[in-house]
Amino acid sequence: MTGLKRSFVWLTLYLALILVLGQSDYAGRPIINFASYFYLAVMVAVPVTLFFPSVSKAYIPLLFWGGVYMVILKTVDRSVSTTYIDLPIIVLEFVLLEVGVWFAQQLATEIRYAESLMDTLAFGAFPNRVRDIEVESQRIKVELTRSRRYQRPLSLLMIEVEPDIEQTASAIARTIQHDLMNRFSFARVGQVIDDLIRQTDLFLKDRRGRYVILCSETRLPEVELFANRISEAVKEKTGLRMFWGYASFPDEALTFEDLMQKARERLITHQSYQDTVFKNALKDVSKL
Repeated sequence: MTGLKRSFVWLTLYLALILVLGQSDYAGRPIINFASYFYLAVMVAVPVTLFFPSVSKAYIPLLFWGGVYMVILKTVDRSVSTTYIDLPIIVLEFVLLEVGVWFAQQLATEIRYAESLMDTLAFGAFPNRVRDIEVESQRIKVELTRSRRYQRPLSLLMIEVEPDIEQTASAIARTIQHDLMNRFSFARVGQVIDDLIRQTDLFLKDRRGRYVILCSETRLPEVELFANRISEAVKEKTGLRMFWGYASFPDEALTFEDLMQKARERLITHQSYQDTVFKNALKDVSKL
């Protein structure tokens, strides 16, 4: 966690420096009068780089936001927001923007590293054979190709677990603790599912915290029964409510992306239905 703390401190000091330089006056005039679009670029570039790690790899953010600044510099009349049009001030703005993006990129890297450690700890406590969906892209292609070539059924089951309501409603100060608990719950659910699936099933997880099971030689009625059996086991062993969606190849979709989309639509429909049933049950209880 030392690297995470260091990156957070450096990013905080950087933002404070920008504020101090822009607001400090000398003899009634600002020491450095940055252009307004520079502040806007920093306000957008730093959080985007921080919260979208998929586009925060290598030097892509530095090149992208440097290019954005140069485009703004060429298209926006700088004299509208500042009297400083000197080259040194422009260079300073460019450098400070790139430094801010770099600090945000380092913090994003440290956050991803901390999350990976928590995932390793959670799945170490509840081991199962789930694999990352992006890592197994080649295996997915093989399964679809085999089913297409030999005209065999294939179904996809997408599973999402409802988070603990008490945890999500607790104080912000305990967010990290709750995040860790949710990861342990996710890993525990994975262990329960792993005990029920076949060796031939491909057990995956995506970035949004959902499990995806690619079930070979399985048609829609069978995968629906399978989903119900998993839901009952998860409820019995963890106390968590499970939602699911499914899709069949080739009856409903011909590509893995289409299978995922169809399963996602059914998952959302299942969530809405279960929430409606739950609310109606609460109303019935309140009338007693």
